[in-house]
Amino acid sequence: MIPILLILVGVFLLVVSVIDWKFRALPSIFLTAILFVVAVLNPANLWFGIMTFIIALLLYEADFFSGIADIKVMTTIGFLLTTTNYFFGFILLTVIFGFMWKVFIKWRLPKEKNVAFLPVFLFIYYTLLILGGFT
Repeated sequence: MIPILLILVGVFLLVVSVIDWKFRALPSIFLTAILFVVAVLNPANLWFGIMTFIIALLLYEADFFSGIADIKVMTTIGFLLTTTNYFFGFILLTVIFGFMWKVFIKWRLPKEKNVAFLPVFLFIYYTLLILGGFT
């Protein structure tokens, strides 16, 4: 059975992905609030959250992401991970899906400079949910 927190995060990611795709801007308070809630409710996964934040910051510095919202969402998902294998799988999926997303979007919409990246995290989240990475 899927805990209520995982369902709430899944619905939240769906909503913010649509908003990011449509408007390319999100209120920071929503992302900060969900990050805080997930971090407080999963203190045992603090290590994965901190490591995910560091990797997200490095990916942001390498221009893989286009905003701070991507760092917050990646860190939020990191706080939900339960094992090291799923942590490394999450990083690998982020790089692979992100690269494919950017190639596809740049190919389809060459004039777009900032690409909405939160839909990628939605796909990664549901992939990890199906694989059992949050149990």
